[in-house]
Amino acid sequence: MVIRLKKNKEKAILNFHPWVFSGAIDFVEKHCNAGDIVEVQSSNGSFLGWGFYDPSSQIRIRLFSFDKEKDEKLDTYWFSKWNQILNLKRSLLPKDTNGFRLFHSEGDGVPGMIVDIYNDTAVLQLKIPGVIRLKPLLVQFLESVGYQTIIEKHEKQDSKKGEEVTVEKGVLSECIFLENGYRFISDIEKGQKTGFFLDQRENRALLGTYAKNRTILNTFAYSGAFSVYALLNGAKSVHSLDISKQALEICEKNLKLNGIGSAIENGQHKSIEHDCFDYLKQMDPGFYDCIIIDPPAFTKNISTVMQASRGYKDINMRAMSKIQDGGLIFTFSCSQHISFDLFKKIVFGAAKDAKKRVRILHHLTQSPDHGYSVFHPEGEYLKGLVIQVDGEI
Repeated sequence: MVIRLKKNKEKAILNFHPWVFSGAIDFVEKHCNAGDIVEVQSSNGSFLGWGFYDPSSQIRIRLFSFDKEKDEKLDTYWFSKWNQILNLKRSLLPKDTNGFRLFHSEGDGVPGMIVDIYNDTAVLQLKIPGVIRLKPLLVQFLESVGYQTIIEKHEKQDSKKGEEVTVEKGVLSECIFLENGYRFISDIEKGQKTGFFLDQRENRALLGTYAKNRTILNTFAYSGAFSVYALLNGAKSVHSLDISKQALEICEKNLKLNGIGSAIENGQHKSIEHDCFDYLKQMDPGFYDCIIIDPPAFTKNISTVMQASRGYKDINMRAMSKIQDGGLIFTFSCSQHISFDLFKKIVFGAAKDAKKRVRILHHLTQSPDHGYSVFHPEGEYLKGLVIQVDGEI
């Protein structure tokens, strides 16, 4: 199948950007259907790339190859590509880690495909028709490289909010995996995304280097991974704050998995079921000397960026106003439409309004197995800063 672009619309693809928007297309070959692999050509018929076609999306084509000599035998092409990615990802992992992102969509040249690995379990999220068609081949590949349980997590067919799982192979059960030698549960069935946030691995390890003797508040704690790292690295006390009772129950399970369940009984760890914005507003000033702010995406649409920016500013300003002088804040945004530059401006605005002296100690991003292409900057979704709040201006 061939799709041809309008005149002068090929520049982005010549720069290896993987998206073709609907407005750039001049000609679509007859009988081209959702999920078809198409050859994209310039207005004069020159080859540009291969991609998945989706007539229902504004991103009409997502390119997966710029090589004209693509192997016509699809199983050979994809198995070879997936094996190369698998070998690369395994080489990036730290010691005693078997939880990682195997396929990271455009970042790995497999647009619309997310596969997270938890020990011997693979969890799929297939976002576009082209990769949904590849599911039988993908399952076959994952079986061939030793993953014993394969689960797809997808939106419910009734279009209501929420997701459901389909077991492609094996049995859905409590999934425990290793990260830097620590043990965690991935709540595949009821948890967010694929059950765990693997993209914060290096940032959690960094927190561990600062945790000793600190009194830490972990907001939006979810299943408490930051809390586990803090306690295992000598934190004086940790409060895990989340509005979800279910998430906090898994947080406490993770503490027990790592041999620190006693922290719950002796008060070194406390789970707080509460709205994070309200808690930061109401809490006593000066109690915490380290606060982690890792909220869900405040915007998934460019039209709501300003509203989201106000939310990020508000929550950072509240934390800056209440933390001990000299305290550290690990603050994050996972909103794709909030650029790193904008995020730093938001933190600047929060510091100015809180009238606090703030120093940036670290720039943080997603873990290496969530790497993004230099030609596709949209893949940089996780932005983070470690800041020190030194007192009033």
